[in-house]
Amino acid sequence: MIQTSFIKENEQIIAVILDYEEYQRLKAIEEDYKDYCEAVEVKQTNTKWIRHDDLKKELGL
Repeated sequence: MIQTSFIKENEQIIAVILDYEEYQRLKAIEEDYKDYCEAVEVKQTNTKWIRHDDLKKELGL
């Protein structure tokens, strides 16, 4: 496993080197958070809800 490293320029961090598995883990967290935010927005803005069983019947599934 690669140890996380920081690249600095003038004492300011300008880049980070990290293990690819850690990168994938962080990306998954980011995607989950985006999905959560979208779900909250839909829940707040949607005024009409339909039951799952009713939706399946309506779609012929």
